[in-house]
Formats: sequence, structure tokens, C-alpha cells
Amino acid sequence: MAGIVGLTELQHTNGTSAATIDTSGRILTPARPAFYAHRLASGVQSLSSQTDTLTAFNETDHNVGGHYSTSTYTFTCPISGLYQFQHWCYVYNTTQTNTRLFINGSKKYRFASIETDTTNNPHGAGGGIALSLSANDTVQLYVWASNAANLYAGDASQNERSSFFSGYLVG
Repeated sequence: MAGIVGLTELQHTNGTSAATIDTSGRILTPARPAFYAHRLASGVQSLSSQTDTLTAFNETDHNVGGHYSTSTYTFTCPISGLYQFQHWCYVYNTTQTNTRLFINGSKKYRFASIETDTTNNPHGAGGGIALSLSANDTVQLYVWASNAANLYAGDASQNERSSFFSGYLVG
């Protein structure tokens, strides 16, 4: 049996909008977990030599559902599913930078930069990855530098973001 169902909104039983469909057929999912975190543009974060350091991204431009904590710098998955994460860490006064995603407190994924023979400015590492995660799994971003260095936040006068961590539920 074939048929057509016409709707403009799907709601949870509590009346919360789960999805809306506009007149062009575009679907919006306003409750889909998503975040974009960065460091306040008023300073740098010091990095010790050859030590994994949790990135102190203490501000968000968006944080749908509030699943990224600006005090623990941790994203907690609200539901099981496929999540997409992206990040970039701009580091200066080092010859090499690596970033690592920690899942549930353990190193899982490494993104490495090319080592140079000078402490280039800028230097950095980053990337993106899709991960199948379970409800309550935690994701954190760490940065490593080959020598004492600084994680650069950006230019406050231009409201510029140079280092960030973001993610969202794909489905």
C-alpha cells in the first residue's frame, strides 16, 4: 500500500519539536546535539614540553543541549550514535605539535603535524573524524608540543578564533 503523509513538524510526546520541514522540504532538527568550543581570545594556554595537555576551551559559540562542559572541557554523548568531530590547535614556539582525542579518559586518536627544524610560528595540528559512540561516552581534546609552547586562542581585537574543538551528532 502506498501513500503520502504531509507534515511540517514532528514532536516528542512532551510537545518538544524534534524536527520541522519548511516549504522547500528542508528538515531542521533543533535538538540535535552540537557544539563549537574555543578558548577566550584574551590569552594563551601554556603547554609543558612533551606532555599531553587537556585543551582549556572555556567558551562556546553554540552548545545545543549543553553536552560540552566549559569547565571540564569534555563532551558527553547524550545518546548512542555516529558523531563527527573537528578540531585545530594553533601552537607557537615549538617544532612539532600533535593532538589527541581521548575517549572515556584514554588516548584513542592522534593527529600529528610535520616536525620542523625551527620553532615556527604558527605551528599546529588538527583534523576530523567520525566516531560511533555510546550514550555517556566522553570525548576530550589534548594537545602535545615537542617543547614548552603556547596554545594560541586568537586575536581578540578581531574576534578571531585560532584554536577550536567542535562536534555534532550525525545520527
